[in-house]
Amino acid sequence: MAKSRRAMLRASLAVGGVAAMQGAASALLLAPSARAQTGELSTLRATAKSWLWAAEDYASSRGMFERAGLRVRMAATERGVNQDALLAGATDILLGAPTQNMRVQIRRQPIKMICGMVNKYASNIVIKKELADRAGVTEASDPAAKGRALRGLRLGTTGVGAGPDQLIRYVMRLGGLDPDRDGQLVPVRGGGPAMLAAMQNNQLDGFCLSSPTSDLAVQRFGAVYLFNMSTNPPPALADYLYITASVTERTLREKGELLTAYCKGVAMALEAIKKTPDDFKAWSKEWFTGMEDQLFETSFVNNIDIYMATPVPTQRHFELNMEFLKDELRLTNQPPPPESYAFGDAWDLRFVEAAMKA
Repeated sequence: MAKSRRAMLRASLAVGGVAAMQGAASALLLAPSARAQTGELSTLRATAKSWLWAAEDYASSRGMFERAGLRVRMAATERGVNQDALLAGATDILLGAPTQNMRVQIRRQPIKMICGMVNKYASNIVIKKELADRAGVTEASDPAAKGRALRGLRLGTTGVGAGPDQLIRYVMRLGGLDPDRDGQLVPVRGGGPAMLAAMQNNQLDGFCLSSPTSDLAVQRFGAVYLFNMSTNPPPALADYLYITASVTERTLREKGELLTAYCKGVAMALEAIKKTPDDFKAWSKEWFTGMEDQLFETSFVNNIDIYMATPVPTQRHFELNMEFLKDELRLTNQPPPPESYAFGDAWDLRFVEAAMKA
């Protein structure tokens, strides 16, 4: 999408701390713990700061990886799909949606998922309030009616095949729409600031992205929630595995002990989020630097329940992701997954199971 530098500057000034929250660089390196470790792994995610990755950031900041004997270096790309970077060896671990990994696994690419973090489809759909009013829907409306409200709208995503793109397609189909004919899905690079700038400049009618950008769109940019996926998801997506850690098979062979330490740090973080939410809230307040108090309170409430109790996935998680993957492949006229493709082809649980035993 073409955007003038002046328009982007106006939007960046308007959103305040969002650039700090989600990052605007093409490859932003996040600060690791300064203390020396017994081993080191690098990880990659789509945006610099988001509730989606917060379990990893919390584990790093609170010394949980350190206690497991590990140092973690984190970086972001500002792209929705990054399996190419993982396969090229640019990182040891990639955080992202399971379906992105499954799409390349069925093409016999050497990737495995090793643990989960988020079990809510925590990318939210917001549209301009006047469009929701015109369609006669609110966040409380029937999911199919809300899906129909997307007809003809220009909707921002982070890229074809990424989680936000898949969710918009899913809810449009709930409403009986064809995502490729009945709307315009627009890939937007630049994270939250770019999405908000495009909405402010009337280049988008809505978008799908995680909190806090979606919260900010509602508070300041004349949007309303159509789907807040952490508090009011469609019933079928109440326990949907959305964020996982994946690695190449080479990393499985060469860095198994470090991967167990990584899973151990993630497990400690998930447990602490559930058992000591006040500490997680205090950490989050400092981590999301620049977020106004009202926005933070809304954002925290919308996200405290998106995290798994433990990082161990289930067969049902795999099956739900397979449904999304099959729909996507069918709609893009690609062959379906092989009949033989199963849970064990997608996951290697040795490291997370060892971490849980420890």
